[in-house]
Amino acid sequence: MERAVYLIKYSEIGVKGKNRYVFEDALAKQIRIALKKAGAELTVRREQGRIYIDADDEYISRIESGDTALDQKVRAGLQKVFGIAWICPVVSVTKDDFDSIAKAAVEHMKKTYGDKQLTFKAFARRARKNYPMESPEICVELGGRILDECPNLSVDVVNPQVELWVEVREYIYIYSKSI
Repeated sequence: MERAVYLIKYSEIGVKGKNRYVFEDALAKQIRIALKKAGAELTVRREQGRIYIDADDEYISRIESGDTALDQKVRAGLQKVFGIAWICPVVSVTKDDFDSIAKAAVEHMKKTYGDKQLTFKAFARRARKNYPMESPEICVELGGRILDECPNLSVDVVNPQVELWVEVREYIYIYSKSI
């Protein structure tokens, strides 16, 4: 099974009009070249204005076990690709029920920020409009669950230290860091 490990955001090529796909394909090709140079067997795919880099279970288990050398090479290689605005390490959730999303978001916040005293704000983006909750509802409910589980965190909607993003697409993608 493959799942996303990075969400690649780009800026200006997204406004190129009817030939946008040509620029997206060129960017995806350059990403593949950078990954190959880093020695990573990862899959690059385009989906609705985003580029995702997927990994198999072996790659993900290596990272989770603390072998971060390859991941650092991948990030360094991606940072040199012209056209990339942001590299976002993501957690992908295959179940789309809200409890699964909330559980993954809480785990992400605990793992990433631990016991640090920080403020956060939840953002939701629904590319899949048939999802039963609207974006503001997702934000409010996620914020409540995170506050219940992480007493060291507090909400600041004006100037948060951490932005937690949830993108509802074919899968659910959760991230809070942008490189």
